[in-house]
Amino acid sequence: MKYLNYDFIAPTHLHYLKSYRYKGTDQSLLYNHILSPLADFCLRFVPMNVAPNVLTLMGLACIILPHILYFFVMGDNFAGFIPNWLLWLTALLHMLYMNFDNLDGKQARRTKNSSPLGMILDHNFDSMIILLQGTSMTTAMQFGNTIFSVILYIIPSVPFYIIAHEEYYTHEMNLPVINAASEGTISVAVVFAATAYYGCDMWVQKLPWFFNYQINQFVMLMFITSLIIIMPAVFLKIKKFTSITSLLKQLRYFFLFNIVILYSIIFSQSNVIQNHVRAYMYTVGFTMSKAVGVVALNHVSNQKLPEYQNSIYIYVIIFLNTISGQILGQTIINEGFLIQFAATASFLIHIHFLYNVARQISEALNIKIFQINSINK
Repeated sequence: MKYLNYDFIAPTHLHYLKSYRYKGTDQSLLYNHILSPLADFCLRFVPMNVAPNVLTLMGLACIILPHILYFFVMGDNFAGFIPNWLLWLTALLHMLYMNFDNLDGKQARRTKNSSPLGMILDHNFDSMIILLQGTSMTTAMQFGNTIFSVILYIIPSVPFYIIAHEEYYTHEMNLPVINAASEGTISVAVVFAATAYYGCDMWVQKLPWFFNYQINQFVMLMFITSLIIIMPAVFLKIKKFTSITSLLKQLRYFFLFNIVILYSIIFSQSNVIQNHVRAYMYTVGFTMSKAVGVVALNHVSNQKLPEYQNSIYIYVIIFLNTISGQILGQTIINEGFLIQFAATASFLIHIHFLYNVARQISEALNIKIFQINSINK
């Protein structure tokens, strides 16, 4: 395994890990009056010897399970009939994930096992959940094997990635009264429950009072509108610590790989997304997850953010291959093969990042990842 080792934190910055303390607040009424009290109640039944990272991993498992079930039931079809049991199960497991997501932090404080590694894993797993649950959600909403499935994933990834930068620059995460972590996340469970109750066909019904848009198209438009409304406040917070020009420079990489993916879909010579929408979502999704992890890692280690990451070369190849298809009428590399390769590479790069971050931080702090290091009653 030593040949896979790579230190993402410079030796001169390892000492910052020991002094790191997470700072944040959640002003959400839903969180403070329902979700947090529920987690406090459930915490009574969590043994003191259960590590916070175990709870984080259990939350991720609640999303991975329905994701796998959707694959076996639906295959690579992102539209069509979905069994009611699967929709209700997905909604239930999503609520359980939310509870685990609140439990891990409470358990960390209760056992005094908070660590920068726990924060990184929590943020990184949350970003993965946007992808994994996004594939299920786009199927439930009947977007099908189209570019809209990819766009539905990109919409929530934008605020998630920018808010990660807010935490990097401000050194704290303060969520407003209505936020994506509470209200936004529970709305995902509502989507699955509503689909189970009203049926999948609900999403393709047209709204005569809104330009004959389908309900799923209208909801997507509302998602985009809410994004436009909430993002200026985040930019204003960050502006107190760095210039907007500097921030946009850091966001170039994120916008680049999303634009390349959309460009390659729009100008595909073989309409490759019809058969490989999952590969497109995995490619952009795992790239984003690693990018979020890099921001969190540099936050806890007080390092400068890189202007781009090595995954950019994957997107350069995809972009040039798409251009070759526009010029020659046929791409140099088979588009289906290339996007499947890109998805596999993106996944492996992400796993490599998680392995090395966990290894380096656990060694630097002399802590165990999935075990309690010391119990303080």
